[in-house]
Amino acid sequence: MISRPMLELRRVSRSFGGIKAVRDVSLVLQSGNVTSLIGPNGAGKTTLFNLIAGQIKPSSGDIVFDRRRLNRRGPDEIARLGILRSFQNTMVLPGLTVQEHLSQAALLPVIGRPIDLLRRGRINRAKFDSVERVDAVLELTGLTAQRDVAAEALPYGLQKILGIGMAMAAQPRLLLADEPAAGLNGAEMERMERLLRAVHARGVTIVLVEHDLRLVMRLSERVIVLAQGEIIADGRPDEVRNNPHFVEVYLGAPDSAS
Repeated sequence: MISRPMLELRRVSRSFGGIKAVRDVSLVLQSGNVTSLIGPNGAGKTTLFNLIAGQIKPSSGDIVFDRRRLNRRGPDEIARLGILRSFQNTMVLPGLTVQEHLSQAALLPVIGRPIDLLRRGRINRAKFDSVERVDAVLELTGLTAQRDVAAEALPYGLQKILGIGMAMAAQPRLLLADEPAAGLNGAEMERMERLLRAVHARGVTIVLVEHDLRLVMRLSERVIVLAQGEIIADGRPDEVRNNPHFVEVYLGAPDSAS
């Protein structure tokens, strides 16, 4: 597969109260790849995710997705462009079933654009199309048997799976997966890994923030190491594993968490 640039960060910085959480980060992410962001506590990983997803704005620099500058766009608009994220903590709404969660997510590409409020036929068509998409996501995630179960009643591991499913229902081009393996046991982690591989096989570009290095090294084509808001290592998993900066900064803080 010939990949092309999808996302560019050009000297992106973000400060909080005079403290730089991200410092002049520049990188290019290729379409179709799996990239992991790793690093010790306070490295800037989650801040970088929040910047890309539009939940916070850069203090300086530019974020460009498919030639579109994202700096002034809000999270909903960025999601409709195709950047979806899952969260470290589960995000389920009380009283809604698994299917209802996926159905709500499936309408995200349409609902919310003012022009579409005047095109009821288009929204109705989107609702019709979303039924097949929800069924496909239920099969992808292995949650078909739980479709009518209240999402809040699912075990924690399945709630994490549902989070990836909700992102998939919204038709992502780029999936930002924030610690998908956090809190999972061995069997749940294996299931999550299979799901992420299946998502990637469907042509979705993936960026992981993850602390389980075994999962990172198995899944990733590229690993970027952050420390104090700066990129200190960047390359293939085998290259990064042998990078002295990685050994010193990341493995030197084994108890760190995001």
